[in-house]
Formats: sequence, C-alpha cells, structure tokens
Amino acid sequence: MAILTPQQMLEHTKEMAQNIAKAQRGVVAVGLPKEKVGSKVYGDGETVISVGASHEYGAGVPWRSFLRVPFQEKKDDMNDAIALQWSDVFERGKKAERALGLIGVQAVDISKGAFTSRGYGAWPDISQKTKDAKGSNQVLIDTGTLRNSITYVVRGI
Repeated sequence: MAILTPQQMLEHTKEMAQNIAKAQRGVVAVGLPKEKVGSKVYGDGETVISVGASHEYGAGVPWRSFLRVPFQEKKDDMNDAIALQWSDVFERGKKAERALGLIGVQAVDISKGAFTSRGYGAWPDISQKTKDAKGSNQVLIDTGTLRNSITYVVRGI
C-alpha cells in the first residue's frame, strides 16, 4: 500500500469499516429465493417454489433434500469458502458484495451437486414405474427446471 496522508488514511479506514459492516449485515439466501424464482411455474401451473418445498420436506412426495442435506454433507467446504471470503474482506479489502456473492456461487454449486449425486447418497431411488414413465433412472430430474432454478441472493447490504 502506498504511503497515505493522515486524511487519506482516515478515508481508507472509513471505507474499510463500512465494507466490514456490510459484510456483517449481509445474508446469502440460497435455494429458490422468491425475488428470483417466485414467478417460475411448470406447465401444469405449479410453482417451482412449491415443487421444491415438497421435495425438500417430503410433503406428498419422497423426501429429497437439495438444500439442508447437501449443506450438512458439505459444511466443511462451505465453512472454508466463508473463511476465505471473510479473510479477503478483512485483510485484502475485497468488497463485501463480491465476497458474499462468491459464497452464494459456492452454495449453489453444492446444492446443484445433489442432483448428480442422488443427494450425496441420501435420496431414495425412484420406483421402476417412474423410471419406465420418464424413460430415465435419474432421481429428481425430469425437465431440469427445479435444478436450474436454484440460485442465491445477497440481502441486507
């Protein structure tokens, strides 16, 4: 860092304090945030959020968590990503918005990974009848709409 005048150092310190405060206030919401996914519907009119909630909690369909279980399975990876981003905010001056966004990207990747790993091994298989009807043995993937709708938003900054 270049040599700063006292006034420049004061301004730099204020900017860093504001950035750290943003990082502390910020929340990364991952999954099917209403502000990004709320209007998406399937051909039959059912919302993506409704279908996602049904599978996440096993409401009327077999339980296949694509949020809670993957984050529990990959909590060490998420903790490492969070620690790296916090370090970059505090020590390198990375903007809070960028750091929180990168945490969101990592979390989305983990959630979407559940679809290719059968819930990191936790999802029950689909019935033979379902396999025959859809012509595939992939669990929870038919059109890809639910998986492709998983995203993140940064709130509170």
